[in-house]
Parts: sequence; C-alpha cells; structure tokens
Amino acid sequence: MKKKSTRAAVEFMARECVGNQLRLLGRVVTSVYEGELRPLKLTPSQMIILAITAQQGRVRAVELSRLLQMDASTVSRNVERLRARGWIEEACGEDSRSRPFQLTTDGEKVLEAAILAWERAQAKAVDLLGKEGVALLHRTTKNVRARVSAE
Repeated sequence: MKKKSTRAAVEFMARECVGNQLRLLGRVVTSVYEGELRPLKLTPSQMIILAITAQQGRVRAVELSRLLQMDASTVSRNVERLRARGWIEEACGEDSRSRPFQLTTDGEKVLEAAILAWERAQAKAVDLLGKEGVALLHRTTKNVRARVSAE
C-alpha cells in the first residue's frame, strides 16, 4: 500500500511541481535572451543591470539586489565584470561605504547595442509564450513583487 501511495505522490510531484515548471520556463526563455546577447559578450543579468543603472542614473549594488530579487553576491560579481569591461564606474556618493555606480560612455554604447538584441529576444519570447502567457506573467510577477515587498 505504501509503495502505491509513494508512487502516486512522486508522479504528482513530477507533473505538478511549480518550482520545476518555473525553472524549466526560466531556462528556456533565458536561453533566448542569451543567444541574442552573446555577440555583445553580455548576459541577460548584466543587461538588466546596465538598463536599471541607465534608468536610475546611478545605483548601489544593494538596491539592485532588492529590485531584482537577486543574491547580493551574484549582483556584486556581475557589477565587477561590468566594471572590468569599462561599462560602469564608481560614482560619487554621500556615503563612501555605499559605492554607487553609473554607466560609462562605453556602457551607454553597449546598452544601445543591447536594445536591438533585447528587442529580438523579446519578440521571440512573446512568440514562445503567447500574448496571453506574457500578460499572465506580468500579472503574476506584479502580485509576487507586492507580496515580497509586504514581508
């Protein structure tokens, strides 16, 4: 009896696991963006860091970590790679410990090139997910952000 119960639970878990489905979706969609950004030697995570930095003017790694819900060490590693390529630089801040950064002229140029790659990837992702899927994704993401912010 227990074997049958375990087998049914395992089959249900393999079929219905939300975490697994999200990771699968993430891997598939991420590979679309990676393919388009690869010629620029830019990852999707690095691209969004450049975009948010351009949007904000200057930003701190801790703010990026919160905005992107990304581990601080991952943000720091990506920021350091962008700095090494000369695409971001340290900006003057009120508190020398916080070290905000901003785009350099080269960073602005690579971001402009990334916009075209992003548009191609975005069109592919929308085609893959469908307009209804993208709309659902936006609603779900908005709801999750609101819940995470409330915690």
